[in-house]
Amino acid sequence: MDNIRERLVTCFIAVFPKLTPDQAPNISIDNFPTWDSSHHFILMQAIEETFGIQIPEEKVGEIDSYRAVEEYLAGEGR
Repeated sequence: MDNIRERLVTCFIAVFPKLTPDQAPNISIDNFPTWDSSHHFILMQAIEETFGIQIPEEKVGEIDSYRAVEEYLAGEGR
């Protein structure tokens, strides 16, 4: 697992402790019932802190899955 993926999986598991590293890449707000607005906020904070970025408010709502986070980070050049 590369460093970015490892750090991202760590963020998801910190917010959703029942996830396994293999499950994390398949998670989305639509298929994981405990992903509510509070968890979303905490997850965005964890990602910002872990990757040293600030996600613009208008993008926060669009980031609704692990894959969406990966795509966002790729667009940020990380």
